[in-house]
Amino acid sequence: MDSNVNDKLYVTTQNDRTLYVLIYLLNFNLRKVAELSGVVLDGSTFSVDANSDIRRTCNLNIVPTSADFDISVNSNIWIDKYMQVQVGIEDKRNGEIDYTNMGIYLINNPNRTYNAQSHTLSISGIDMMAKLTGMRNGYLSGTAGGVNYKIPAGSDIKDAIISTFALGGFDNVIIDDFKPTPTVPNDIIISVGSTIYAMLKELVDINSFYQMYFDTNGLPHVERIPSGDNEPIKVRDDIWQKLLIQYNKSTSFEEVKNVVEVYGKTSDEGITPYAIAIEDNPQSPFYAYGTAGQLRIVLSGGDYDNIYTTELAQQRADYELYLRCRLQDQIQITTVPIYWLDVNWVIEITLPNKQGTEVTEKYIIKKIDTTVGIKGTQNITMMKYYPTDV
Repeated sequence: MDSNVNDKLYVTTQNDRTLYVLIYLLNFNLRKVAELSGVVLDGSTFSVDANSDIRRTCNLNIVPTSADFDISVNSNIWIDKYMQVQVGIEDKRNGEIDYTNMGIYLINNPNRTYNAQSHTLSISGIDMMAKLTGMRNGYLSGTAGGVNYKIPAGSDIKDAIISTFALGGFDNVIIDDFKPTPTVPNDIIISVGSTIYAMLKELVDINSFYQMYFDTNGLPHVERIPSGDNEPIKVRDDIWQKLLIQYNKSTSFEEVKNVVEVYGKTSDEGITPYAIAIEDNPQSPFYAYGTAGQLRIVLSGGDYDNIYTTELAQQRADYELYLRCRLQDQIQITTVPIYWLDVNWVIEITLPNKQGTEVTEKYIIKKIDTTVGIKGTQNITMMKYYPTDV
């Protein structure tokens, strides 16, 4: 949250909302160069997806009020600018506006529409990861010593990630220590024509349950996804009870697998790393020894050929179980927008239940889709939280 927590909670739960939007234009040094004045139309959207390479995106519909909105070289709406968007709610107690930073975005696909009835500007925004994925820069060029990039076995993963981000112009990285494997287990070779993001992903994926993303201030993070018993609860149940509109629980059974076997790359000596992960939590609806039975999947080849040890195979098996079993135990809720919400937060909520006993449970937010406007809503996808030591 960007200001006093109590103020955020108060304005979020007000029955009456007056909304404001600020759009700052930034140069590539993240310094403010202009502020756009205009009316943001109902229907502008923000999306945050924990499972997407580019985590934060937005689509803004604006009624321009000045020439500041021209789409041309040397104007405010061009490829050499970032935009920072803030959504504010008026605090009815004192008339002050409480703003929430919705993120820093690269301007993408701006479009001006003129007709007899209206004049609007539509802007798509994509977060900083686009500078590394190849969507907006990020391709690797030739090296002085050859055509490929090599990260030798035994390299410190944390140092290698910091150095790789620096290739893309990002010198400040918020990064956790890596466990249980802090060093690169085998040479990583990335060919010219690939991307900085591909190199980073190879490094991050050595240890499962880690996330890589850019925050709302444009800073890169590499952190462990919450999974332990003592994770802090970011949003308490009383907030949801004031803002919840409806919820839906649906499950695609064909995606569910509660027994996962992983085979890594066979060594020159003929040894193949192998591991198995089983959903053995009796509280899970997909408990492998319960009525669901055992739904097995065997994974090998492709990305799994990057697994060279039994330890890495077990990490990957546990992670695949998380994706194919625990991540499938989801709910989708619709609420009045909570603009400061973020993905991979642990929350607690009591879902209404007219047929049975209501239980307060913990979930992890995985996706947030927000529509701005007087009648704006927020659709949130959450997975059931099963504490684990992996």
